[in-house]
Amino acid sequence: MAKKRGGTNLSEEIRSYVKANPNSKPKAISEGLAAAGVKVTPTYISTILSNERRKSGKSKRRGRKPGRPAGKKGDLFANLLQAKKLVDKLGGIDAAREAIDTLAKIM
Repeated sequence: MAKKRGGTNLSEEIRSYVKANPNSKPKAISEGLAAAGVKVTPTYISTILSNERRKSGKSKRRGRKPGRPAGKKGDLFANLLQAKKLVDKLGGIDAAREAIDTLAKIM
């Protein structure tokens, strides 16, 4: 069995500092704990905080931005059909490209 080392529990020190300063970044937490006599690297702090978020179910990742439609494969096919109709109506791909370039300059 591994020996227990004496002293404070670093994870608990980090958690208590974060409770007191919830918006602190790992580097600021490391500096604050160093001033209190606890030597901890920002990498270790990031690991502890990440594990806490994972255990609590909180996640910083968000899904799609609000108001953005979900992509559909059917839309791509419909867009290609409309593009083909435009090319046919304008008399070829070169004419369609020229019309789109002109439109881009206007807009």
